[in-house]
Amino acid sequence: MLKLCVDIGGTKTIVGVVNEELDIIDSNKFETIKESPEQQFAQIINYANQFVESYEDIETNVLNIAMPGPCDYTKGLFLNPPNLQQYNQFNAGAYITQHSQFSPKFVNDTDAAALAEYQYIKSEANDFVYLTISTGVGMAYVKDGKLISGVDGNFGEIGHTVIKNNSDYQCPVCHQYGCVENEISGLAISRKASTLLERPVTTREAINMYMQHDNEAVFKMVDEVINLTQQLCNNIFSIFNIYHIVLGGGVTQSPLPYKETLGAYIRKHHLIQNSSIQIDISSLEANVLTGLYFIN
Repeated sequence: MLKLCVDIGGTKTIVGVVNEELDIIDSNKFETIKESPEQQFAQIINYANQFVESYEDIETNVLNIAMPGPCDYTKGLFLNPPNLQQYNQFNAGAYITQHSQFSPKFVNDTDAAALAEYQYIKSEANDFVYLTISTGVGMAYVKDGKLISGVDGNFGEIGHTVIKNNSDYQCPVCHQYGCVENEISGLAISRKASTLLERPVTTREAINMYMQHDNEAVFKMVDEVINLTQQLCNNIFSIFNIYHIVLGGGVTQSPLPYKETLGAYIRKHHLIQNSSIQIDISSLEANVLTGLYFIN
């Protein structure tokens, strides 16, 4: 049976058809319409209807949607998404119900990714944390093979917890200094490099400069980002008493030495020295979209 799945990101949105083997049979990608949630979801419904007409073996009333948090996922209500501020208080569930035949089911995008990752590591671990570092930072927790999602689906909103108490950058959304998302995400790397060089610098360019050691200031900045990520992961291992973390997201897919440096840091600083701690970098493509197959 095929299912309709939607991955809404701060930059792009994917509407796809996924089968039970987690293969993406078909998909349409478009830039997320940040200024208008109504136009955004009208486009989603349009693509979904096209797929319903094109495929016979498809659940015609199911529409599984991954949204960036925080949201009330029981309703599909955007609460205060940092990278989609125009969506604040928009009720996607009500809009879809009013404008289509679909019965929508919502989940945090990181939670969906964790469900896909679990299919590939469940022979090794039933308990693990999935940490995604890309445009933003998100976390999901699978315990005994089941997703822990919290009261309204917002478990693991780690992006706006404080990791650097002497930061001089105030988050425009949570209004704290030194929150995780504004210190270690891809956008954070780009912003910091742009400030240092007094010109626009992409995340990719900053990472390349670090790898080639082209600029000492950028090198030190990215090195601090890696160190803060090490501290964050050590905290996660200790707080959740797990031995397995999977890192995903575009930044972790870069040449930055996350796996090697994180492992060394954890082995040095984690109190349980003989624990069998494991850190993996995700090798799955579109894990958010494919993980949605298990939502509804």
